[in-house]
Amino acid sequence: MKTLSAVCVIALLVASSSNGFAADAFDQSIRPLLRDYCVTCHSTEKQEGELDLQRFTSLEHVRRQPDVWEHVQEQLSLGEMPPKDAKQLSAEQKQQLVSWVQTTLNEIALANAGDPGPVVLRRLSNHEYTYTLRDLTGVPSLNPAREFPVDGAAGEGFTNVGAALVMSPALLSKYLEAAKDVSRHMVLLPNGVRFSSSDSPQDWTNESLARVRTFYAKHTTSGSGSLTVQQGIPLDVGTGAGRLPVARYLDALQGRSNATGLSLKYLEFLRTALTAKQPSVLLDPLREKFAAKQLVAADIEPWQQALWKFSNIGHIGRAKGPTAWQEPASPLVSQQELRVELDGSRDHTLYLVGGTAGDGATGDAVVWDNPRLVAKGRPDFPIAQLPELVRHLEADRTRIIASTEAALTVLAGGEADVDATLLARWRDYLGFGGTQLEPLMTAKLERTPDYDFIKGWRGDRDLGVLANSSDARVRIPGVMEPHSIATHPAPDRASVIAWKSPVTALKLTISGTVTHAHPECGNGITWTLEVRRGATTEKLASGVSEGAKPITLGPFENVRIDADQVVALVIGPRDGNHSCDLTAVNLTLTDGTKTWDLAKDVSPNILSGNPNGPWHFLSQPTSQDATLDLPEPLVNWRKNPSPELAKLAREHLEKDFSLSHPLLAASIRSFKGSAEKSSLTSSAPETIELKIPAALANGAEFVVTARLEKPGEGSVQAQVLKQKPTAPVSTAVPGVPIIVGDGSPAQQRFEASFEEFRKLFPIALCYMRIVPVDEVVTLTLFYREDDQLRRLILTEQEAKELDRLWAELLFVSEAPLKQVNAFEQIYQFATQDRPDLVVEFEPMRQPIRQAAEEFRARQIQADTDQRQAVIDLAALAWRRPLTDAEIKELRNMPPRLMLTRVLTSSTFLYRSETPAARTGPVNDWELASRLSYFLWSSVPDEELRSVAASGKLRDPEVLTAQVRRMLKDDRVRRLATEFGCQYLHVRDVGSLDEKSERHFPTFTSVRADMQEEVTRFFIDLFQNDQSVSTLLDADYTFLNKPLADHYGIPFEGDGWQRVEGLRTFGRGGALGFSATLAKHSGASRTSAILRGMWVSEVLLGDKIPNPPKGVPTLPEEAPEGLSERQLIERHSSDARCAGCHKRIDPFGFALEGFDAIGRTRAADTKSVTFDGTAVEGLAGLRDYLANQRRADFLRQFSRKLLGYSLGRSAQLSDQPLIDNISKTEGGHVGKMIEQIVLSPQFREIRGTGQ
Repeated sequence: MKTLSAVCVIALLVASSSNGFAADAFDQSIRPLLRDYCVTCHSTEKQEGELDLQRFTSLEHVRRQPDVWEHVQEQLSLGEMPPKDAKQLSAEQKQQLVSWVQTTLNEIALANAGDPGPVVLRRLSNHEYTYTLRDLTGVPSLNPAREFPVDGAAGEGFTNVGAALVMSPALLSKYLEAAKDVSRHMVLLPNGVRFSSSDSPQDWTNESLARVRTFYAKHTTSGSGSLTVQQGIPLDVGTGAGRLPVARYLDALQGRSNATGLSLKYLEFLRTALTAKQPSVLLDPLREKFAAKQLVAADIEPWQQALWKFSNIGHIGRAKGPTAWQEPASPLVSQQELRVELDGSRDHTLYLVGGTAGDGATGDAVVWDNPRLVAKGRPDFPIAQLPELVRHLEADRTRIIASTEAALTVLAGGEADVDATLLARWRDYLGFGGTQLEPLMTAKLERTPDYDFIKGWRGDRDLGVLANSSDARVRIPGVMEPHSIATHPAPDRASVIAWKSPVTALKLTISGTVTHAHPECGNGITWTLEVRRGATTEKLASGVSEGAKPITLGPFENVRIDADQVVALVIGPRDGNHSCDLTAVNLTLTDGTKTWDLAKDVSPNILSGNPNGPWHFLSQPTSQDATLDLPEPLVNWRKNPSPELAKLAREHLEKDFSLSHPLLAASIRSFKGSAEKSSLTSSAPETIELKIPAALANGAEFVVTARLEKPGEGSVQAQVLKQKPTAPVSTAVPGVPIIVGDGSPAQQRFEASFEEFRKLFPIALCYMRIVPVDEVVTLTLFYREDDQLRRLILTEQEAKELDRLWAELLFVSEAPLKQVNAFEQIYQFATQDRPDLVVEFEPMRQPIRQAAEEFRARQIQADTDQRQAVIDLAALAWRRPLTDAEIKELRNMPPRLMLTRVLTSSTFLYRSETPAARTGPVNDWELASRLSYFLWSSVPDEELRSVAASGKLRDPEVLTAQVRRMLKDDRVRRLATEFGCQYLHVRDVGSLDEKSERHFPTFTSVRADMQEEVTRFFIDLFQNDQSVSTLLDADYTFLNKPLADHYGIPFEGDGWQRVEGLRTFGRGGALGFSATLAKHSGASRTSAILRGMWVSEVLLGDKIPNPPKGVPTLPEEAPEGLSERQLIERHSSDARCAGCHKRIDPFGFALEGFDAIGRTRAADTKSVTFDGTAVEGLAGLRDYLANQRRADFLRQFSRKLLGYSLGRSAQLSDQPLIDNISKTEGGHVGKMIEQIVLSPQFREIRGTGQ
């Protein structure tokens, strides 16, 4: 009804103005004025300014070309017609002509009001093209138009104007390349397609992997993880992520936090279990705490650790290996050996603690079998023998001290009466006599698989010493130089190359080299150079390998060696990892007359024997430390034997001779106690106390085996503690084995309780790493274990989504195909040096190949869904349903080619519409496209498409509802950017590079923030339906810390914030945006002219003529002695320029309080506008614009908004609509947009016959 009324009014107005009086006025009054004052220059013959007014012989001719008279009106308002040097109209004549032109144009506008305008083939602008592809693909980083020619602004100053969006062969080629590039970002899925920011298949895999991990992370938490070390490389077992967030669930159930984001399924599962009444050894204590609302994760986690274990993914599926990454662990045992390390610095009291395991004390009698002390190099001592042993050692200690001086006299070459066995102890202790070298390597290596000149001696687990007798440098693997020696340790045994002295009393110079021969892998080796004299060892040097860098040993000079004493080079595996530990070594020893050289002596024929002359090849435990430190009195005697020093040695031993002294080692070894092995018995909860003297504790362990006295009854937990428990242990202790009889009721009871706990509290819900990294080499590309997550947490729909994500990962990664190649590479690598592994690897080949064949079949099957997905995308891209013929054509193409075809189609590149013979409404699909490109610069979303498909979009109420919805959407940022920033002429400030770095070094760091401020202001304007007047008088803006600092405004916090009270700091609205101030300034100075032009033309819509020819440009910097304002005032005094500058300069002068990048400064900001209004500074200018020029501002904004929405210049027939928009109540921008969208101009298309 409203539309009909408006049409009637317009018809009446047109009818009333189309009578003969108007025509008579033109013939009698206007045409003579034109003839006398205008046609002289603007005749058909002269046409100055390309303007012919002579041809207008009737009012009908005038109405046919209103654009000419709009130009005449503009020139009259600017005072440009007639020219100053031509015959002038009187004031009355000028008013008559101006009134007639205005009235005539108004009549024409009313007569044609609502005209949609000419039908133009509108190409997508570069921005629209980019936004569209980002929305279609879901990839916000796509920039397909980066190499396109820049779109020029046209119409009302925007880049979406159809008439200016031309197509060229070069641009068409760029569209083709861009479409191909987008197709390379398309990821083929098992049931369709998706798009990626990358065109790399590896990145696609990583994205799919991230999607699964993101899904997992939504339901899990992280914790402390564990590492495994292989070949010196720390590897993640994956236990640090994917964990059950038990703390969050307990907090929610006990009212300590809300349940947001938690699984209702698990919450109910947990609540039921913790409130159940059925007895449970593990859950009952938890239920008590839960009932008191005191249950925390720390109560549960110890039992989780006790009842679950994690394995390396690479071990799963191996013979006797684990079946899963997270597996149940059972603390139940039939007996338990307990060990406690002791030290010799103090006496020990140990406590044998028997606990009831929390299920009562019935049948809980513990037998502590054979409690004893165990130490290397001596027999085990039952606890019952300890008193007898102490007496034995004390007696021998007395004898040894008494023999000190006599034994030392004999060892120094004198004579004395001393027991032979005691003398032997002194000889070994002080390093007299030879050193035993054992065990020697005895297995010969006659050749390697590749070289018959590599020979050597071998032990178990890669232990060996090799010699290269050739002139060739070879890799075996690991490098062996010509005529060299190399050795390799085992994981638990070091390789020892020892030179045993064949002569007495040598003083040697010792040198050598150690080089890691296989540094490409592993973690290196340890090395030690020692001199061994009997039971004593002198360490000359030690260290670790440094990659392939040779390590020089020595030279060590004047090293004393007696017969049968040894120089030993020990090569060990670093941190127990012997992988890739082949080490090239050499030793050289000389006494000045004779030289022993390991490589020269041994490499020609290493297999001639072991020993090979003085050279011995043996091994020792990696943990062996033969170093024995002598006390100072004995060291002094060793250097210079004398009776006086022997006496001091004895006196020292009388004061300091513990029962663990090395001289008593033989006494300990020879001790045979009379007491038999014994056992102790206790009933849980009970504690037995034992005393261990310090002398026997040194280097020893206390060992005992605990068991049930009656295996068919009871259950106990046995512990050996160094601190006495404060109370009897009557509850189950997590981490301590529970001793039960095999098949007993107690065992069954505990197993049931454990299983109940495991079902409720797994440690991990899923293996979140997915890509195993717990093996150096593995055939498992991706590993899935999320059964606990599915069982406890996920709904059926979530489980399906997880399955879909996994299917996508395996499809995108082509894991089955890659596994074929991986298998072949690992097979060749592994079996090259280990032919025996063929038997283990060969059975894997056929299943891997079969999986690859099945995957290829799935790829073929997926093609149909992939093509359909692109067809569905085509409907979105073409912004309408496809015809059957179009679908048939597209379906014949493979997906990537199909997408390229879709994106290079004119249906996509152009916003084409089909006009009828008469002007009328566009169809719903076309209207949806118009609306979405107006507000979002992109294709309609799903809801808008749905409304269009229903045929209801043209309903005004439905259309208005969609406008309101779309203005609330985040995509309205594009309207803020493409309309708002272009309207204020700041669309490119974020990349503006015209400022002088010398004058404004900080500009580049804030220029993007400057533009972002404007964008956010417009977003707020549109989303919150603010009044357009806020562009002038807002007392707020949007700032981040860098921009606030630029403005000198206090700011707290991070990110972008709405900041109130801008007027206090002399800002507010568009006049105070640093973006507008910086853009309309010079490179190194402000420009009142540019700023004034911006206010006049952009904000107010004033028409300012171009400057006359020959006017000199202003210098970039004001000459010395002139301010920037004085420079412009002098320039504007030119008579040719003064008229325009009086209109624009006052606006610019009012903004001189801001420098060329928008910072405040002191300046003269007083000025007088063209109409005589005095203004001062931004505040004065703002008040002037918001009051005296408010109507002009609103009309200009309305004109710009309408022009942007229609993608064309505002035409004369739009003036009534612009008038209505500018008078919107309250100036609310949302209402303005609704008026535009409901207007005939927006909803209709001009007919082909009109």
